[in-house]
Amino acid sequence: MEVLAPMIGSIGLFVVFGWMLKLGLDARQRNKLMKYQYDLQTKLLEKFNTTEELMEYLQGDAGQQFLISATAEKADPRGRILGSVQTGLILLSGGIAFLFLKGQIAEAEEGFALLGTLGIALGAGFVVSAAIAYFLSKTWGIINGDQA
Repeated sequence: MEVLAPMIGSIGLFVVFGWMLKLGLDARQRNKLMKYQYDLQTKLLEKFNTTEELMEYLQGDAGQQFLISATAEKADPRGRILGSVQTGLILLSGGIAFLFLKGQIAEAEEGFALLGTLGIALGAGFVVSAAIAYFLSKTWGIINGDQA
């Protein structure tokens, strides 16, 4: 049993570092995509010589798609809310599993209790944060409302 606690702790540490690496790489990829879209939109807007040409373009189907792509990340918070719910549920599940393991391995009770409590607290925080973000988005009309 004494060998099991450090092994589980090491695995948990690698999982946490892997998760942090994944989050960092996802953010980097998202930033590159946003920069690419920004550059593309800037070059497209520079092609128009007059305001009338720009207005004519924006009133067409291609212009509408341009406007949607330019505001899609800011206007729809559903992805972030869903991500918070998923992360919260995973942390809650992990916290419950650690609390269950606390009673199974006598020498590692304190460590499992700490990890279980931390997982449940963080998971609950993510779920509550997602619920508040959803409520505020509905209240402000961002989700299923009048605002674009």
